[in-house]
Amino acid sequence: MAGGTWLSQNKVRPGAYINFKAVPKSSMTVGDRGIIAIPLELSWGASGKLIEVLSSDMLDGTSKKLVGFTAFDSESKLLAGALSYCYKALVYRTNVGGVKASATIGNIIANAKYFGTFGNNIIISISEDTNTNLWTVITYVNGSSVNKQIISTASELESNDYVDFSVAQEGTLEETVGTSLSGGTNGTSDESTFYPEFLSLASMAKWQTLVCFSSSSSIKSSIQTFINGMRNDEGRYVQAVVADYDGADSEGIINSISGAVIDGVTFSKEDFVAIVAGMTAGANFNQSNTARKVVGATSIIGELTDSQIKTALSNGKFLLSTSSDGSIKVEQDINSLHTYSSDRNYNFSKNRVIRTLDEIGTTTKITWENSYMGKVDNNDTGRGLFKADLIQYGNELQRLAGIQEFKGSDDISIAQGNDLDAVLVEWLVKPVDSMEKLYMTVNVNS
Repeated sequence: MAGGTWLSQNKVRPGAYINFKAVPKSSMTVGDRGIIAIPLELSWGASGKLIEVLSSDMLDGTSKKLVGFTAFDSESKLLAGALSYCYKALVYRTNVGGVKASATIGNIIANAKYFGTFGNNIIISISEDTNTNLWTVITYVNGSSVNKQIISTASELESNDYVDFSVAQEGTLEETVGTSLSGGTNGTSDESTFYPEFLSLASMAKWQTLVCFSSSSSIKSSIQTFINGMRNDEGRYVQAVVADYDGADSEGIINSISGAVIDGVTFSKEDFVAIVAGMTAGANFNQSNTARKVVGATSIIGELTDSQIKTALSNGKFLLSTSSDGSIKVEQDINSLHTYSSDRNYNFSKNRVIRTLDEIGTTTKITWENSYMGKVDNNDTGRGLFKADLIQYGNELQRLAGIQEFKGSDDISIAQGNDLDAVLVEWLVKPVDSMEKLYMTVNVNS
């Protein structure tokens, strides 16, 4: 964080200017946040869909059957990093064309549930109890039992979270101490193919922040176009995080330019976007990530000088800095908007403000569609009901410190639009931002 002396209130960096100087779901009652959409190359997991993974899944082991790892595995770096700040990830598996691991044990065929090298870690054990004539079939993953079945005939064998069983022909089962599935391969990932497919699926799901790992300017541009379309054309108030993209200039895009070493693990600037996305999605509308400590971070990759930080902030870049106590923190919670206009001024570059405005847009849209559109008469009575709901909602936003100086009916006007089925609403709103710049004069009494 910055500091120093001041002559006028014109400082760029958050700081004190003195002249002498593991993530549960939000409990908010207003629209919940905390969901990211993230593309990952995996060795396990469903293809062609978004895989829902909770932060709790990464800790209790549930994520292993979904994506092939938990928070304690090295390959979890990007997903675990993001989910340490938000509660849910919608994971898109980017690689295609892989092969499922498989094994044949007598008349039993075992195929891994998904393609990928993770399937090569699966072992099937079959044993007979001669006293009961029953068979025990156990599925192991990395040496741990994940499924146990006791059957009398092969046809009774059921598929589980890791293996699909089929019977070549009915007959006597064959004992095996442990037969490994083999032949699983991961396939390949192609950005030009998987990003369009990922965005298509994401357009139909609920999330707040999307992750873009690409270093390609054309991919980043397509992400910005997608996000702008979601916000401006579809009323989906979402954001995306990209790495070091000079073309970014929008409240919907966060342009992150820092990397970090966290708990001994290196996150390049392209990797670190996952953590920024988690922070952004996980922050409620009445919270700012400015000066937020990056837990476990010991150094910054691409650390900037004071003058470089000021220039970067002026160009709408999200970055890390070292605070006076030596901890590594977010310098300022901003998006990439840096070309201001009468419609989009400096306030729109602040992510806390954007989260509040996005909350208003999202909740109002949902309320309109669920309770009013096509259901309520467009007359004074019907419009009065809608206005009363908006006032109640505004009061709640003010109670939660999302907006301030809300005067209820005086700040919201509602009337019939040009068409008989149209409603025109104007709402004067003043969002609350967090304290970031302290201007203080200390007068010394002589």
